[in-house]
Amino acid sequence: MVGQFRAVIIYGMFFSFLFMLHIFFAANDFDGLFRVVVLLITIMTFFSGPICVVIEPVQAQYKSTYFYGLILSMPLSTGLGWAYGDMSADFEMILFPIITLMIHITIKQSSIGLTYGLK
Repeated sequence: MVGQFRAVIIYGMFFSFLFMLHIFFAANDFDGLFRVVVLLITIMTFFSGPICVVIEPVQAQYKSTYFYGLILSMPLSTGLGWAYGDMSADFEMILFPIITLMIHITIKQSSIGLTYGLK
């Protein structure tokens, strides 16, 4: 059971680590490092499905891993929109999940094959 979610768990642990780093860097006024970590968090949020597939070692699980990554990215992108909207309900909270969905649909529609062109 855990093997099925291995890539998502690894993704979640790395994302959590970056999230803690961004809090630490913000609290200690490390502006440059904060911006780097925020950029990584943003990329990880918008591309969680493809990143999970890259982490996943079993090709037979790419499809489900990609789907779990997409599902995971929806609340993350809503939270990212909240953060980019100055911690308030703003247009980004709607826009970011739509962007995430469009990215995932575009990559999945790739005609390269079952690996989604990622491996």
